[in-house]
Amino acid sequence: MRAPLAGLKVVDMGWLMVGPESARYLADLGADVVKVESSIRRDPLRTLGPFKDGRIGINRSLSHHAINAGKRGIVLDAKHPQGREILTRLLVWADVFVESFAAGVIDSLGFAYAELACRNPGLIMVSTSLLGRKGPQTAGTSGTGTTGAAFAGATNLLGWPDRAPAGPYGPWTDSVTPRFIVSSVLAALHRRRTTGRGCHIDAAQAECGLQFLLPAYYASAANGHVQQRRGDAGSPLRCPAGVYPCAGDDRWIAIDASDEASWQALRAVIGGSLLEPRFDALIQRLRARGEIGRSIGDWTSTRAATDAEATLQAAGVSAHAVATSRDLAQDPDLHHQAYFQTITASEIGEGVIRGPQFRLTRTPHVATRAGPQLGESTQYVLTTICGLSLQEVRTLQESGALQ
Repeated sequence: MRAPLAGLKVVDMGWLMVGPESARYLADLGADVVKVESSIRRDPLRTLGPFKDGRIGINRSLSHHAINAGKRGIVLDAKHPQGREILTRLLVWADVFVESFAAGVIDSLGFAYAELACRNPGLIMVSTSLLGRKGPQTAGTSGTGTTGAAFAGATNLLGWPDRAPAGPYGPWTDSVTPRFIVSSVLAALHRRRTTGRGCHIDAAQAECGLQFLLPAYYASAANGHVQQRRGDAGSPLRCPAGVYPCAGDDRWIAIDASDEASWQALRAVIGGSLLEPRFDALIQRLRARGEIGRSIGDWTSTRAATDAEATLQAAGVSAHAVATSRDLAQDPDLHHQAYFQTITASEIGEGVIRGPQFRLTRTPHVATRAGPQLGESTQYVLTTICGLSLQEVRTLQESGALQ
């Protein structure tokens, strides 16, 4: 049975994570994705680890293989006249074009949507940058998901009240934005079925991140309240709810027993002062948040995180050990769901990356393949997709367009 997006043609001119990750979702659904790079200015993701066997190399980054899995790879210089001609041919061929340059860069290269739509009216183009393409701060603004998190307001909310902001981990908006992009592309494809027309999707990464912070935003917009960092206090209306220490080196457990049934289950397990009538009502627990937290911590700190998790879950309390990267690598549920997939590539041999992050009941998974080596499909793409002869390809190489 065909994959859902089998036959869809995608040109991925993104870099680092947002654009390439969005295109990887489409590849996982069966799309034919061509990643366009330049050997002059390679995708920085190729320089980020981890590298297979600790050996640095442009084709050895497992981050690159994970985010670009299943794609073809071509190198060309989009500033070279003949390189621009090849890219134009690809964009006439494509159904979807993804680019993640700073606002205005793709236009300056001669690939503005208005011009492309004249050649390919059905093209769905995705432009994703930190603040989008319009607005007083967009011109000249560039950055990664780390600065995107700061723009979105996430950075200011994580950490302790008396310390500098401490999060979120990594390039946060790089992780959340692809989910908005892929759903928008699927909607645009649905619309194209009836209209025959493509469209230009402008995905502002900071704005996508803001969607996860709306309670804090509306508190300010509606009431002028500026939310501050709370450390591990969590929601001001939930108690107990937080992260508590467990036995061992830097081991923790997350517990949320703020609703009545969970609270009664938790106090029955832990006992002690939690059984006192003064903690019966939520308002009383909120006022004694620190005392309750210390009592819970006294109990959890004498137990392994996994043991505390099992005990509390058996009693009906929402609890989970705070997982480390090693815990995730060994997680039986992830392995049962085939989340981890083994890939094979010529320079690294075998490596492990994640597979598709979804399950479809009526169509099988597309096999997870390694990301492309730099330019490995250049000849195939030029001859099969662009219709060039081998002699024409050699001429392009000699001209400097394919670098």
